[in-house]
Amino acid sequence: MDYNRQLEGKRALITTGGRGIGKAIALLFARQGATVYVGSRNGKALKAAMAEIEALSPLSRGYALDLSDPDATESVCDQILRDAGGIDVLVNTVGINEKRPAHEWTDEVMARLWETNYLSGMRFARKVLPGMIERGQGSIVNISSIHSAYSMPGYSMYAATKGAMNAAARVMALDYAPCGIRVNTICPGLIMSDVMMDEVMSVPEGRQREDFLKLLDGMQPLPPGQMEDIANAALFLAGDMSKYITGQTIFVDGGASVKAHP
Repeated sequence: MDYNRQLEGKRALITTGGRGIGKAIALLFARQGATVYVGSRNGKALKAAMAEIEALSPLSRGYALDLSDPDATESVCDQILRDAGGIDVLVNTVGINEKRPAHEWTDEVMARLWETNYLSGMRFARKVLPGMIERGQGSIVNISSIHSAYSMPGYSMYAATKGAMNAAARVMALDYAPCGIRVNTICPGLIMSDVMMDEVMSVPEGRQREDFLKLLDGMQPLPPGQMEDIANAALFLAGDMSKYITGQTIFVDGGASVKAHP
């Protein structure tokens, strides 16, 4: 096994990769030999990300994509399949959230989270699976969240959508194991992603921000994670190093899920 080019010749679809964890995964996969197909609803971020990705993997492509729109999801996936000729690795990376108690959720917001966080991944999976079945191999990696199992007030819909992703992946692993297809899930804990840093910078400088950073640092036994920590886990599950692993939900959370908080 070549540990330096683990995805040589593979075609990988990253559903959102203009920023954050998805971009980190796309860059690592490109370094490891994959041709990467990346979606994003942020056109400016996608253009910048693709410049970096294409420098590593020139045949890679980016696509404008709003995963809250089911018709757009279906259409773009069809286009990617035409361009790529098939997908060997699917990574569902999207995750949007709104924090509010259950009695304040509107149908519109619930539908948007459900479509974006859960159904979009299922739409991509049902599009790429026939080709994987025909070739007798493939890997699907879902980027879920620690909130799917251990959460906090106000996250009911977000936790529900990520929990659904976990549950579906376990059943899909059973369905497609006879076809040589593996399905696994990563649950990140606190990751200092672009989005998280936006939140940090929104806190006023000085004591407030220092206290907020101290709070983040104390949420797990290890220091807060970096985007590359999730990308490394995704690479492991995407390639042959994990060929005997399927149906698993792996917490990459610095130990937060085993810590008893005060």
